[in-house]
Amino acid sequence: MSTIIKFDLKELKKLATNKDSCVYETKVTQNLALQPWCLGNLKESIKNLLDYKIGKFDKEFDGILLSYKNLHILQNVGSIRNDNADIHFQVQADYFIFRPHVGAMLRGIVNKKSVTHLGILVHRVFNVVIPRPTEQPGNKWIGTSVQEGQEVVFRIVVLDLFGALPYIRGELDEK
Repeated sequence: MSTIIKFDLKELKKLATNKDSCVYETKVTQNLALQPWCLGNLKESIKNLLDYKIGKFDKEFDGILLSYKNLHILQNVGSIRNDNADIHFQVQADYFIFRPHVGAMLRGIVNKKSVTHLGILVHRVFNVVIPRPTEQPGNKWIGTSVQEGQEVVFRIVVLDLFGALPYIRGELDEK
């Protein structure tokens, strides 16, 4: 299955070296369970399973999988556990994970501007809403001077990665 999200590995490496991107590169060894019909082409089946996880929150990574590289199957023979039909294989890969957290500072591009909020796109994929604070009149809010297409820095104040789409709400950095 192909994914909607496609990142270039050079782009991800650059993001992973930027501490303010919330993107991390990490080498992980993990157990993957495959159905018996997947054994005809083991490597392709494992790639398909990992590709399916791209763009979704993964508890094991505590973040959203963006991509992976250097996939290695660590054993030639899988194992069956208890009465489960799944066949388990140990695999290792370098994973790129988007792991934002409340309080983190991120950069994004303004893609929508209204009187009540800004829409921000982070890493070309993730939507962020920055509402105008209710206690500030519209003309005093720093967001009124921001233009569509402009890069802004913001702080994450609300985060929910567990839904079908991640929900990120932020506030503009006044600096």
